Amino acid sequence: MRAAPVSESERKFRLPERGAHTALAEKQELTAEEAAEVSQLWRKLFHPDRFAHEPEKQETYHKLIAAINHAKDHGDLATLRRIAEDPHDFILRQGWTALDFGEEREIAQLRRLWARIELEILRVLETGNALKESPDYELHRLTTQTPAFFDETVKRHIEGLAKEVVVLESEAEELAAEIEELTGKAAPGIG
Repeated sequence: MRAAPVSESERKFRLPERGAHTALAEKQELTAEEAAEVSQLWRKLFHPDRFAHEPEKQETYHKLIAAINHAKDHGDLATLRRIAEDPHDFILRQGWTALDFGEEREIAQLRRLWARIELEILRVLETGNALKESPDYELHRLTTQTPAFFDETVKRHIEGLAKEVVVLESEAEELAAEIEELTGKAAPGIG
């Protein structure tokens, strides 16, 4: 069984190499499922840039990565599971400085929430701007600033409609007379 190729980031955090015979003697035989689980757990646990911005935690993280790589190299599924289930407990049992893995998840959640809130703010601002450009908003603004404006506007519209009704009635009477003159009968529905 050939070992999987080792990436540069894996090589960086490995425990010092021992003789090939020693490693093979200690390596547990794994089923295909267990080997797949080892790889999956390793990918879940290994993040080369984690704590890169916090030098005091980086040393502990390097020790943790070395333990993870050692367990991976030797097919130690139990250790990988223990680390994956509770990395904090594993670190404390080793006597290393505590690391907080939860804050990264919270930060990621907060960044996603922030992005959603920013999008919602933009949507609300765009909707507000579109509303301010509408004639309805202008009417609302004018009636709010000058309460009598609405009454005056309604009064002017009523007067304009009344004048239009008079003009239309006059035109209707003229058309009715024309129809009667042309047909000799009174126009239906007018009058």
